[in-house]
Amino acid sequence: MNITYDLILDVTQDDCPVPTIKTKEVLDTLTSGYTLKVVTNKEGTINNLRTLVKNNAYELLKESKSDDLFNFYIKKL
Repeated sequence: MNITYDLILDVTQDDCPVPTIKTKEVLDTLTSGYTLKVVTNKEGTINNLRTLVKNNAYELLKESKSDDLFNFYIKKL
C-alpha cells in the first residue's frame, strides 16, 4: 500500500524527545488533510509518536520499518 504524503521530516539525527517535538511543530503548521512522513531510527520515538497521534487530531495512516528506519505517515485531521 503506497501512501502519498505532502511533506517529509527526517529526524534520524535527533535523540528523544526531539523527534516528537519536531513532529508536533510541523503538524501544527500543516493544513487539515495533509500527510506528513516522519523518518526515524530511534526505537524510543515509536511509542512517543503513537501517543502524539492518539492524543491529537491526527490519524496514523501507516507505520513501517525498512532496514534500520521507521516510517510514520501521519495525517492531520
